[in-house]
Amino acid sequence: MWISKLVLNPRSKAVRRDLANPYEMHRTLSRAVAEALGTQKERLLWRLEPTRATEPPVVLVQTLTEPNWGALETDYYAEVFPPKPFNPHLRPGQTLRFRLRANPAKRVARTGKRIALKNPEEKLAWLARRLEEGGFRLLGGENGYRARILQDVFLEARKKEALLQVQAVLFEGILEVLDPEKARATLERGVGPGKALGLGLLSLAP
Repeated sequence: MWISKLVLNPRSKAVRRDLANPYEMHRTLSRAVAEALGTQKERLLWRLEPTRATEPPVVLVQTLTEPNWGALETDYYAEVFPPKPFNPHLRPGQTLRFRLRANPAKRVARTGKRIALKNPEEKLAWLARRLEEGGFRLLGGENGYRARILQDVFLEARKKEALLQVQAVLFEGILEVLDPEKARATLERGVGPGKALGLGLLSLAP
């Protein structure tokens, strides 16, 4: 896996277009690996990082193939940090800090539709379930889970003629590795739905 960090140029017309529609952002970022892959597809994960209003947008990108950011428009970014190989050596019982922007939702049995979860307790419980399914455990504390919600917003995205609204919750906290093999697979595929909307990228740090 490779991790890239891009500081976007807010004056770029393409950047403004992509910030207004996450599907366009995903399409643009995918060009960095399109030449290497040819007709193949890969799981590209990305996340807009929280920044101050006066700061340029920053996007974190995870790819399975080494990206070529020269494939994007020359004025698309103000700075690109060189892609770094990401090959974590996970072990059972290891504790790590994490960040994840995800779409915590539940499916209504009668209609089959997904609806957004409303209260923080439901969202953290959803997070705990998803992490455990993926080989991790969300650690607990005196007042519940050792995790917090940094942002909770609804994204607007246009796909063809349809305008979609998707809940995006930014989580941070502490987790434990239970199953290294499953955990690595989770890192590669992401967590939850909405990958093309900039959701699902699970970032780890000591």
